[in-house]
Amino acid sequence: MNIDTQSVNQTVSAMAVVLARYLHPEEVKLLTTQWQQYSTVSVKMMQQCVLDATRRYPELQEYKSDIRKGFWNTMQTDHQQVAKETNNGNDINEQKSVSELLQAFYTVMEAIGHQLAESDKRSFFHIMHQTVSKERTFKGHSIDINQFLEGAQPVVPDNEHILNNLVQLAYICLCDIAGPVEADEILFQVAETAKQSHPRAVVEKLF
Repeated sequence: MNIDTQSVNQTVSAMAVVLARYLHPEEVKLLTTQWQQYSTVSVKMMQQCVLDATRRYPELQEYKSDIRKGFWNTMQTDHQQVAKETNNGNDINEQKSVSELLQAFYTVMEAIGHQLAESDKRSFFHIMHQTVSKERTFKGHSIDINQFLEGAQPVVPDNEHILNNLVQLAYICLCDIAGPVEADEILFQVAETAKQSHPRAVVEKLF
């Protein structure tokens, strides 16, 4: 069993804990068995899992935001474990790749802002800033997300794990501002925009 498969298994098990608050054990088992098919943990995986759960059990719609946040917390915890295993080799090529990743991150965040009306844009960055300051994943890092509102690029750790988690968090905040359907569309458009300026493989690491 490779790391990716273990990663998915661990994450799906944690997701089952989140769903256990809302569904019967057999219903949880039905959903989580389906999710074991994923090969990697990603934002797209989380989007699909939330969609699967709320389509099959419409009564979960009113808890969608709480479930999504619970899913994201389990995913970021799992990414922390994988990051510890993969961040041991920092050769020159890897450093170059991460630097490109940071630039792609700035492009993604700025593109999200361009997709939103001015009031929604301010709300999005304010909410994300507040959430980043509270999340344990970003403890020890001073990340002023509000600088995006001033046309500036905040200082962000040049770290794939951190940047990936920030984009996942941006999706959560977008869902709260615009709803999941529009958030999915915005994220898709933003990814396509970023791929025009940065290597596809680099951009996909963020998602």
